[in-house]
Amino acid sequence: MGKSTMGVSARRGWIVTVEQAAWVVPAIFALALVLRLLLLVLVPQQPMSDGLWYMDRAGEMARGMGFQEGGRPTAFWPVGYPAALAGSMLVVGPGTFGPIALNLAGAAAILALMFRFGALLGMGALGVRIAALLYALYPAHIAYTGQPFSETVSTALLMAAFAALIAGRGRWWSLAGAGALFGLTTLMRAQAMLFPVGALIAMAVCLKDFGWRGAVRAVLPVYLALAAVVLPWSIRNAVQMGSFIPVSTNGGIALYYGANDRATGDWYEWERTPIWDQTGVGIPYREHLVRQVELDQRFKALAKNWIIDHPARWLALGGRKVMLLWRKDSDGLWGIDSSYPRMGLAVTAAQAVNQLYYMGLLLFGFGALAFAAPALWRRDNARAPLLLLGCMPAFVTLTAFGFTGQVRYHYPAMPFLILLAGWSIALLLRRDWKMPSVNVA
Repeated sequence: MGKSTMGVSARRGWIVTVEQAAWVVPAIFALALVLRLLLLVLVPQQPMSDGLWYMDRAGEMARGMGFQEGGRPTAFWPVGYPAALAGSMLVVGPGTFGPIALNLAGAAAILALMFRFGALLGMGALGVRIAALLYALYPAHIAYTGQPFSETVSTALLMAAFAALIAGRGRWWSLAGAGALFGLTTLMRAQAMLFPVGALIAMAVCLKDFGWRGAVRAVLPVYLALAAVVLPWSIRNAVQMGSFIPVSTNGGIALYYGANDRATGDWYEWERTPIWDQTGVGIPYREHLVRQVELDQRFKALAKNWIIDHPARWLALGGRKVMLLWRKDSDGLWGIDSSYPRMGLAVTAAQAVNQLYYMGLLLFGFGALAFAAPALWRRDNARAPLLLLGCMPAFVTLTAFGFTGQVRYHYPAMPFLILLAGWSIALLLRRDWKMPSVNVA
């Protein structure tokens, strides 16, 4: 046997081990958790930005003060994540231990749900395991563990809801369970209430056993359950805020960020600058809490009027927002940069490594979508379900088009793109070594 033959045989053996060995899956989970725990121990972070606001609100909720700010009831941001943080504080006490434990649990849940999606969509064990390893090593999502941001927990909930929707598509009670999970996600991310519509349309197209009739039948149980979860909070808002607010009052200002003469497509800090008074909203920033409902309505009106008056500019700006959404992946490291300003060079190097890793994920992930797309018109029922993994990338892209292209908005799409990347890498490996697929997770 020649050296080249021996080399191919050794590589084939390594791939077979990754695909079939029982110890691989627990090893990936252990690696993911150990890397995140090492970050927490070696580079502990101080809460910042949104995370600091969430911690303040959670601490007040844990002390029985309700969801309020400055002594007044609020709905400025969704209540779900502060409520989850408050629950963790009630269990383990004040401080960041509970919130960080939630992040660890969320990361483990995302990893487990990646295996679930792989099984549901027929990816094969090799692709799923490669994807899980890629997620375990993903620098930005490792870094996110150290901050009390909502992304990790809300993404885990959304993935659970979507998985339940696919798995239970033929049973009304399973669809209702999926709707309830979407409701919990909506209380963390208001735009999540729109995701089931797009997901059901995609399922009708991609799943032979579902179709348009299945999609129509699923709408009612999904949205009734979603409403049952969200409406009690909406009623609270109506009682305490004097207006029917489904989830939060920050929608108007978020829309205005991406639809005004100064809009760049990205987030820009102007709330505490003279620009606020120049918007024409007519409400001083110092009154933004007291008059948040009125503020929300006025910003929505300003944004909608601007879009109507400048449709071409808005469409062009939407394209820029999409570019900004996907161009980089540095947000997970902002907390480290803020907590350790003297580590600037090291953080920059870590951002560069992460950016290269991220670009590779996009290359293989979106490449897999393009490769699988012909399955729709070729009626390839084996590959068409994999296109469901494109639902979340499409959803966050549309959200950015309408609002702003902040890089953190692509967070929930990354586990799905990583699954696609793992599948495409597995295809390349099998092409090289002519290996059969083992369809187990």
